[in-house]
Order: sequence, then C-alpha cells, then structure tokens
Amino acid sequence: GHISLMLATDRSKMSKRHGATSVDQYRKLGYLPEALINYLALLGWSPVGEQEFFTLEELIGQFSMDRVAKSPAVFDLDKLNYISAQYIKKATPEVVTELVLPHLKEAGYIDDTISAELKTWLVSVIAELQEYISYGAEIVNHIDIFFNDAIEFENDEAAEILRDADIPQVMASFKEKLQNLEVVDAPGVKTLLKSITKELKLGGKKVFMPLRVVLTGKMHGPDLDKIISLIGKERTLNRLANTLAKI
Repeated sequence: GHISLMLATDRSKMSKRHGATSVDQYRKLGYLPEALINYLALLGWSPVGEQEFFTLEELIGQFSMDRVAKSPAVFDLDKLNYISAQYIKKATPEVVTELVLPHLKEAGYIDDTISAELKTWLVSVIAELQEYISYGAEIVNHIDIFFNDAIEFENDEAAEILRDADIPQVMASFKEKLQNLEVVDAPGVKTLLKSITKELKLGGKKVFMPLRVVLTGKMHGPDLDKIISLIGKERTLNRLANTLAKI
C-alpha cells in the first residue's frame, strides 16, 4: 500500500512552479526535520482526534492503514509553515542558531570564522527572533536590525512618527540616561525607558515607538529593551545621532 497522491493547493499535480518539491530543498531552506515529518505524516493519513503535533514515536504508535485516505492529499505550504513555526518557537536558541547559520553566511552577515563571543551573541539574538520565522532562511528578513547601523525607515508611517512635538525631549532624555547607564542589559534599559515615561508624563507609545523607529527603522519587532541591550550602548548612541541627523 501507499499513501495518497499529493496535489498542489489548486489541486493540480505538484510541480516546481508550486515551490520546493524535494526533501533536500526543504532541508536547505532550514526546516527542522521533525516539523517536516510531522506535516508529511498528516498528508493522506489522519489521526484519531484533533491532535496536530506529534513526535515520531507518537506517529509510529498511532499510524494504521485504515486511516489512510483514498482521495489525493493537498500539499499546503502555508500549513507546513504554520507547523514549522511552532517547532522553531519551541526549539532552543542554540538549535535554531545552527539552523540559520548557513543563511546568515549566504547573506553576508557572518563569514566562516565565528568567534565564541560572536556565537554567544548570535544565540541571544536568535532567541529574540525565532518567534518570527517559520524556517531558517526567513531569518534574513528580520536580523538586519541587529547588524545594520545605517537606519532606513520601512515606510512613510514610520518616518511620520518622528515628527511628533514630543520627540526632541524624548530623544534628549533617552540619550542622557543611556550615557549614564553603567550596565546596559535588558532589565536596566527597561527601567530607563519607564523612567522617561514617568518624568515626561507621556504614555509608553509616545516613548517606545519613536525610539524603536530611530534605532531600527521599523514599527514592530522584538522588545526594545532586548534590542538595545544586544546592540550595546555605543552602537545605540551612534544610531540615535545618525538617524536624528537625517530628520
């Protein structure tokens, strides 16, 4: 016996125009093996109940030929990415870092010689980004904020945020407090940001959003205190000065 024929989402025969079609291609894109196995097991076979996520041992234990469907199965890349994203979220940052390293090298963020210090820093960065990716290759769409100090606004809406009347005092207060902060870690930065909202009597959005845009060019992403602690005091102050000079 064999499982059902796999079709594309338009119910035509799977082909290269529907995306990657070999296991090796999915490996190279940075899908975790257990995620791909989990998804493929659900094509043409259905478990008892509503369970979606299975270990290999659970799949072996529950599989039976009488639950293999006769009709063709539809290979839905969105569904694969959904399942894969859940596996990546639950994986350790160390595992995900190994998964994304080839893609960081290909994109030019790192080279073949990675120091122990850089590797430790990368693991901390990936810990903040792994919830945003479905497979390893997607990391290049998110990691630029930690490497590139030449900030470009992602859109006009982001740039418009920095035209608010409160911006000068927010930036001045942040610069002064960060310069005086001895230990730049996430808890310390979090306390610093809260002190700005309290002293200037501004809501969090009036402080956090402009600073996020100034330091990353984006309106959404990892927690601001984590970003600042990972890029460090010097790079943060340089980004602040360079971005404000442009506006």
